[in-house]
Amino acid sequence: MTEQQLTPQGDPPPPSRHPSRWARLLTPRTLGMGSAVAAAAAVVALVFATQTAVQATSSPESTASTPIAADSSDEDAPEKAADVPKPVTVAAAYDGLTGAEVEYVRFLGAQDAAFAAGRDVFGEPGLQFLSTDVADPQAYADGHRRLLSLYYDYATNETVSMIVDVTTGAVEAVERASGTQPAPTDAETSLAWELLLDSDTAQPVVDEFAALTGGSVLTPASAEVLLTAHSFTTDAGSFGAESCGVDRCVQLLAQVDGGAFLTTSTYVVNLSTRAVLSIS
Repeated sequence: MTEQQLTPQGDPPPPSRHPSRWARLLTPRTLGMGSAVAAAAAVVALVFATQTAVQATSSPESTASTPIAADSSDEDAPEKAADVPKPVTVAAAYDGLTGAEVEYVRFLGAQDAAFAAGRDVFGEPGLQFLSTDVADPQAYADGHRRLLSLYYDYATNETVSMIVDVTTGAVEAVERASGTQPAPTDAETSLAWELLLDSDTAQPVVDEFAALTGGSVLTPASAEVLLTAHSFTTDAGSFGAESCGVDRCVQLLAQVDGGAFLTTSTYVVNLSTRAVLSIS
């Protein structure tokens, strides 16, 4: 169900189900896990249930490790590096994330055959990276440091999880699930915004922006706009985006100069098909 349309101030900030700030770095959250039996499956089930994308931030001591926040399609992403060394010191099982280890596990994940077989949001080879977090040590008995990374495969419309053992440098498990939609990344949000503004249905949003800014032209790069987005899954009360949930869809919020929100709640962008959908 989408929020009601408001005028002239547009859409208010909703109680978003899956918030994703338009910023390069997001705060990590700790994931709870199921029983130690079938630990990988428990991790996948819980992460998919929460549908929360988590990207790690570097601590002040590791500010040099900036690729932690790079999208997997960026040229400086760990997935495209020729090599990423293992951290000199492997963190303890319960420690918070560090930039160096996230770069390392993302690099290791990109060497797995499952990564190369996938497609990112731009249709290029390689899974779309979504997030990384610490895999709960209580699910394992060996005390090793493990991280859980989430990806999206646009070739199959599946969310993919990888568990990497940082201690041994091995990808331990790769799991897939359909019909689950973690929060969108910056790259997905940016592309959705571009698709919306390039669509035939964008004129009301363009006109609203012009009215709020004294005639300024709205473009994807307009500095006045702060974007937020959440993944969209259709329900019994939504019409016009019935494939969303199987397909990867996002709904955008666009705030102008820290004030009014543009009326975007009547649109959903299907990133799987690159279609802009009007919903009610």
